[in-house]
This record gives sequence, C-alpha cells and structure tokens, in this order.
Amino acid sequence: MNTSSIPLCVLAASLFAGPANAQHHHHSNYTPRYHIDHHNHVVRDSHGHSIGQYHHNVVHPNSTYVVPHLSQHNHGTYYSHNGGYYYAPQSASLGPAAPAPVQVQYGGFSHVDDLSGRLELLVNEFCLDLHYNYSHNPGYLETYREAYQILDTAKFIHAAEHQQDRQAIASRLNGIDQLFHHVQDDVRGWARHHHQQVGQLGILSKMDLIESTLHHLMHDAGVGHTPAPGEQAPPPGVGPGQAPAPLTTAPPPTAPFSSAPPSSGAPLTSSPPPTVP
Repeated sequence: MNTSSIPLCVLAASLFAGPANAQHHHHSNYTPRYHIDHHNHVVRDSHGHSIGQYHHNVVHPNSTYVVPHLSQHNHGTYYSHNGGYYYAPQSASLGPAAPAPVQVQYGGFSHVDDLSGRLELLVNEFCLDLHYNYSHNPGYLETYREAYQILDTAKFIHAAEHQQDRQAIASRLNGIDQLFHHVQDDVRGWARHHHQQVGQLGILSKMDLIESTLHHLMHDAGVGHTPAPGEQAPPPGVGPGQAPAPLTTAPPPTAPFSSAPPSSGAPLTSSPPPTVP
C-alpha cells in the first residue's frame, strides 16, 4: 500500500488500531553531548553531525542539551552549562556584536511557546522517519504509538500556552521525559531500510535534539525530570547540576553493623545506611 499521501494523523490512527506486540526493555538513560569547535565556529552533536555555526561567545564550552536555531522562525539557541539553562537570542555568526546568552529561570514560562513549537516540529520529523524507514523493526507499532504520544503532548502544550494554561502544561509534561527515554531505548539499535529522507539528520541526532528541547521545555515550565532508574540521591547541600565536594577529612568511624538479631529486650544500637533503589 502506498502511504506517502496518507496524512500522518490518519496513518497513526490505523497503526494504533492494531495489537501492541512490542517488548520494551529499559537501559541506562543516554545524555546527548556536543562538541563546541570554537576555531571553526561549529557545533557538532555526539554523532559527529554539524548542527550549526556560531560565534565563540554564543555557546559555552562543555555545554550539554544544545538546541540550535531550526528555521527562519527559530533564531535563538538554548544550551545547558553547569546546571544552568541559557538562551542566546542570536545563533548565527554575527561576530563580536552577538548578544550574550541569558539564563532561563526555572518555571519562568519565558520560552514555552518557542520550545513547544520546536518540539512539535522535531517529533513530527522523528515519527515520519520511523514510518518511512523503520517500520520493519520488531516492536515498531508500540514504539510508534508512544512516539506519537509525545507529538500529541507537544501540540497540546503549544495550544495551551496560547491560552495561558500553565497548570495544564505542567500536568501534561509530568513524566514525558520518561516516556521519551522509553522510546529512545527501543529505537537505539534499530536497522534502517531507506525509503525516504526526512529532514537533514539521522534518527539518533533527531533523538538528541528532541531530548535537549524537552529538557529546556520542562525547565522553563517548572517541571522536574523523572529520576533515572538506579540514580543515587545526592548528599545534603548539593544543588542541581553540582558535584559533591571532595572529602577533606576522613569521615567519622561508624559502629560495625551485625546482621545477627538482637537478644530479647536489647535495643538495636546500629542499623545499615538506607539505600536508594
């Protein structure tokens, strides 16, 4: 059947009608990384693909979650550095006149309209790439269904921002990063049978950009990210994006813990430290 002329929403409805046959397996969450080449003014993603050219003061070195300008309607650049989220109003190479990046406040709702619009474009391209080039992979129907949920969320948030419904936006974003990582884990390693090129980047780079955009959108909307499975709680006094300070003195000795049960009537004087699953 030729599906090239079928609207995506109709195609998705027909796909969703089928039984779910995927078996999902969670792996460790992947964080996209970027290489900032200030000599050539190029930013490349972790797969070596160039995602834009910038002046040296636009994107800070060692940045993560870079979201470049996407079209003539999206000129700004987003990135994260040392736990902070930043927006640079201009992303082209404008020389020394390029404006300095501005830190985006958590829950400030200053860029939700722009970020949700970008997310909608990126996830739509991702879904089209799945449809045209990856539908032969095991578990495709269930994975496509979940990817389309993310597209629906982006559309909902874009519309809700125009109505200034911040509560609805925060509620819809809650847990969406976990759903994305579910899709990301499933697609990674899939084989591609090329039928149609969608956008300029491959599917791994598309996922990196979606994840980066999602991180900035959740930060701007004041929605926390779902902890990764097995993530360890930080020690007291360590803020988001900060590393624990090295110990300068040896920690005080602790009483040895015995696994033997206490004798009748004797209180348990020591206990093992709690663990975080």
